[in-house]
Amino acid sequence: MDDRPAREDEQDDGEGMDVLEEDDMALLDLHPPLDLALVEERVAEVLQQDEVDVDYEEYEEQDSDQSEESDGDGTGEMYDTTLPSRHVYLGETEELRGRTVQEENDYVSLPLLQHISLMNLVLVPTQTLPLSISQSVQVSMLRSVILKDGTFGIVHSKPTQDGRPGLAKYGTTAEIYEYQEEDYSQTMSIKAKGRQRFKVISTHREITGLTVAKVQILPEIQMGNPFEMMRLQSLDKLTLPSPEDTTSQAACKRDLNSVRTPNSWRVRRRNAWLTSWPLWVYNQYDDLLLVQRVVNELMNITMIKPAAVKLPRDPQDLSHWAAINLPLDNSHRLSLLSLNTPTQRLKYILSVLTKCKKLTCVQCGSVIADFADIFSMSVEGPQGTFVNPGGYVHEMLTLTKATNLTYYSRPSTEHSWFPGYAWTIASCSSCHSHIGWKFTADKHKLKPQKFYGLTRKSMQAKLIDDGDEEEPQHII
Repeated sequence: MDDRPAREDEQDDGEGMDVLEEDDMALLDLHPPLDLALVEERVAEVLQQDEVDVDYEEYEEQDSDQSEESDGDGTGEMYDTTLPSRHVYLGETEELRGRTVQEENDYVSLPLLQHISLMNLVLVPTQTLPLSISQSVQVSMLRSVILKDGTFGIVHSKPTQDGRPGLAKYGTTAEIYEYQEEDYSQTMSIKAKGRQRFKVISTHREITGLTVAKVQILPEIQMGNPFEMMRLQSLDKLTLPSPEDTTSQAACKRDLNSVRTPNSWRVRRRNAWLTSWPLWVYNQYDDLLLVQRVVNELMNITMIKPAAVKLPRDPQDLSHWAAINLPLDNSHRLSLLSLNTPTQRLKYILSVLTKCKKLTCVQCGSVIADFADIFSMSVEGPQGTFVNPGGYVHEMLTLTKATNLTYYSRPSTEHSWFPGYAWTIASCSSCHSHIGWKFTADKHKLKPQKFYGLTRKSMQAKLIDDGDEEEPQHII
C-alpha cells in the first residue's frame, strides 16, 4: 500500500491525496510549446472527468444490492486466498528455523518493540505481524534478537491517568520467522508470529533507549472433566469417538454428535445426577459445546465459512482466532489476554457475538456495514495485519459491502496487500475520517470483482442494546 494514506491517517484522519495536481503539472511538462488557453481547456476537461468519476463511485455505493450480488454470478477465476497471508509485497525474505517456547509461569526478560505504528496494536497469540522498521535502535535490537532466539515482546501503549503514555499490564511474545534487511536503506522487514501471553512485572530503559521488561509467562489452563471423580471407568468406551475416527478428525466435524455419541450424552447426564448441579450448568463450561456455539454463531451472523477458512476447532486456538478476526476494541482484547482458560475466552467471545450486529464509524457513529457483510479474503480469516511502505501497521477487516463512504484517490496497484486488486482510499462521508480502502479486481474474470477493507481502529462494533450500556465483560 502507498504510504501516503497512512501518513494522512495519522495527521489528518485519512484525508485523500490530491492526484489532480500531478496530472495538471504533467500536462504542462509534456507540452510546453502549447498555447496557455488550450492547456487550461484541457485541464478543465480532466477536472470535469474526475468529478464524473467521483459521482459514479458515490452513486455506485447507494445503488441496490443487485449490482453487488452480480459479482458472484457466472464463471470466473476465484482469488487465491493464500496470497495475503504470505505478505509478498515485502519482497524476498530469509526464513528463520526453529521455535522458542518459554515455560509457563517463568519470569523472563524481553526487549519490547515500541514503534509509533504499534501503539494501537494488541497482539494476540497466533497472529501474524508484518513490520518494516527503519529506526536504528530498533533495527539493532531486531538484529540481536535474530541472532539469539528471534523473540521480543509487544505491549499495547495506552495513556495513564495523568495523560502520559504508559504500558498495558498484559502483552504477547512475538517470534520472527522471516526477515529481510536492506543495506542501502537501513530498513529491516520482518514477519513475526504471536506466541505466548505474558504479564508485565517491571520495565527499565537502557542507555540505548531500548525498553526491556521483566515478564511472567501466563499459563494456558485446560479445564478438566467435572465428572472425573465419580465416573465409572467401564463406561469410558461409550464417551469416546468411534474407532475409525481419530480425535482430531472427530473434533473437526461440524456436528457434535460425531464427537460425543448419544451414549456419551446419556453417561454425562447420569454422572450429573450424582452431583449438586444439573447438567445444563456443566454444559455452560463445556469446551466442545462452546466451540460449536461460537462456530455456529459465526456462520449465522457473518459470511465466514469453515470450508474457506482455517477455522480452528481446538478451544484454545479458536479463542485466539476469534480475538484476532473479530472487530474487538483494545479493551476487549486486553481482557481476553488476561484470561488463562480457553473456556473463559470462548464465553467472552460468545457474549460479544450475540450482541454485535453493526459496524459504525468510531468518530461519528455512522453505520458503515453489517456483521453479515464480513467475509474472508485470506485463508487465515477476515481480519489481517498489514504494513505499508512508510512502516505503519494496519489491522484490516474485509467486507463484501460498505455504505456511507467517499473516495479520494484513483485505483492503484502499487504495494497492494491483495495481489491482483487495486486500492482506493475510502473515508467516512459524514466526518471524513479515514475508514479504509475499496479494492477492485484488475482482471474482469477475477472473483470477487470488488470488496472493502476497513481498519480496525476506524470502526467499532455497535451493541444491540446500547441503551443498557452493558459491556460484554459484565455479562459473563
